[in-house]
Amino acid sequence: MLEGRWDNCVELAREQIREGAHMLDLCVDYVGRDGVADMKELAGRFATASTLPIVLDSTEVDVIRAGLEKLGGRAVINSVNYEDGAGPESRFARVTRLAQEHGAALIALTIDEEGQARTAEKKVEIAERLIDDLTGNWGIREEDILVDCLTFTICTGQEESRKDGLATIEGIRLLKERHPRVQTTLGLSNISFGLNPAARILLNSVFLDECVRAGLDSAIVHASKILPIARFTEEEVRTALDLIHDRRAEGYDPLQKLMQLFEGATAKSLKAGKAEELAALPLDERLKRRIIDGEKNGLEQDLDDALTERPALAIVNETLLDGMKVVGELFGSGQMQLPFVLQSAEVMKTAVAHLEPHMEKTDEAGKGTIVLATVRGDVHDIGKNLVDIILTNNGYNVVNLGIKQPVSAILDAADEHKADVIGMSGLLVKSTVIMKENLEELNQRGLATDYPVILGGAALTRAYVEQDLHEIYQGEVRYARDAFEGLRLMDALIGIKRGVPGAQLPELRQRRVRAATVEIEERPEEGTSAPTSPPTTRSPPRPSAAPAWSRASSSRSTRAGSTRAPSSRASGASSRPAPATGRRTRNWPRPRAAPAARTARPAADGQPAGGRRGVRLLPVRLQGRRPDHP
Repeated sequence: MLEGRWDNCVELAREQIREGAHMLDLCVDYVGRDGVADMKELAGRFATASTLPIVLDSTEVDVIRAGLEKLGGRAVINSVNYEDGAGPESRFARVTRLAQEHGAALIALTIDEEGQARTAEKKVEIAERLIDDLTGNWGIREEDILVDCLTFTICTGQEESRKDGLATIEGIRLLKERHPRVQTTLGLSNISFGLNPAARILLNSVFLDECVRAGLDSAIVHASKILPIARFTEEEVRTALDLIHDRRAEGYDPLQKLMQLFEGATAKSLKAGKAEELAALPLDERLKRRIIDGEKNGLEQDLDDALTERPALAIVNETLLDGMKVVGELFGSGQMQLPFVLQSAEVMKTAVAHLEPHMEKTDEAGKGTIVLATVRGDVHDIGKNLVDIILTNNGYNVVNLGIKQPVSAILDAADEHKADVIGMSGLLVKSTVIMKENLEELNQRGLATDYPVILGGAALTRAYVEQDLHEIYQGEVRYARDAFEGLRLMDALIGIKRGVPGAQLPELRQRRVRAATVEIEERPEEGTSAPTSPPTTRSPPRPSAAPAWSRASSSRSTRAGSTRAPSSRASGASSRPAPATGRRTRNWPRPRAAPAARTARPAADGQPAGGRRGVRLLPVRLQGRRPDHP
């Protein structure tokens, strides 16, 4: 920027995107520079060079305004606080007014007139003051506020800073409990200020993991400054946790221990040490570790060495895919974050591309074909692209249509490429409604039985797909939580289609139904008088009000566009219309419907229907359900 090399600035942003960034923080503040001119130049370039949201980071209101005027999409402003109060001419008011005018989201720091909040209680107190002010006086939605609970270094050795990390974690946890719709963020690397670079990578990574467990939604961090927890030794992780939670004991100071562990180490030497450790492994194990660690250096030489011992396809199936399986397990357990999953996937892609010329060509069309698309109106595709990589590397033919795809384009591609499966994804809540409309379109065209559908995306829940959407779709529709579940579903669907013995889909999550209310009415014998006691009603006890999770789930269903009359499936009746005449027979077996309720036995002469006792079963459907429970 200082030398006017604007293209290099744009390339720096693209590098961040490749490393898995979800937003780009743009700061041009520099003493002696014209911040307004610099912001106009870079914001204008970023507006066309990146599809990611831009975070405009400046202490100057005019600089933020210049950025907002250059960005056509929605931006985030970093930041507002109460450092100089909340009066009409305060910086808080002027910046918030800009956010209101341009529809921008806001990062709000827990700073007030007394300074930066250090305790968890003070962080939450200031955060709630900010939330009340922004929502009540400025009309900013809670969802558009990102609270930064602030973190400070815990590496000075001073007593007053020892619990600062713990206060940040607790502040995040309390804030998310009280205001679940408010987003949280954090300037992560402050926690490790004062340590050498290698030790900082460890502490940053472990602290991020602790904050995510407490409810942190995002962090301002360079992906190269953190690593997956699984890459560190147990001793290193335990020492970092002891430092964060201030677990000192007589003769033991985790800060001193951490500095000893990394004495003389640098970030480069840390990576060099990992490289030496990698080189010492047997060839197969080394290739597997390269996939897990996302390490490309030396990959091609290792692959060439492996080719002298085994066929290319055996290397992929027996070694590389084992590495990706470990990546999936680490990702699923929260020990590996998305940027590192993408790095591993890229190494896998590079390895397969290197081996491909050595693979025997066959006449087979591959394991199967899937058309993937981000649905109409949605531009998010990181997860979909990961599915593409995983499925492709497992032998499937993937037709990736990209973002903002209407259902007509999806169906045209499915027909052109003779797809076995359709996959749709989307991040936005409105995308769940689009997916429902797309399924209904397949029904109307008589194509539902031809194309099983796999759905994925952050706004979806398993319950919504496997209960709500499963009821309306006349074919097979399943939910994939991540790329690896998508792979398992593809294996099952293709296996069923090709008649592979033992191939089957996992059981659907069933909708919960309350126990029936049974009314037992005594009927008099012929020639006797009716009993004087009233009919006995036996029903299970009910809570006086719906539980909290029920109410929350009901509101979630409404947001997802799921507002339907109760289905008849609980009583065993099918909710699916019969296939149109001439429609191809369904290829995808569905779970068998529950048996219909048994009808009453015809009355015998002289007796009321059902004998001496009349029994009525009154099934009652739960109006809300926890999305994470069957």
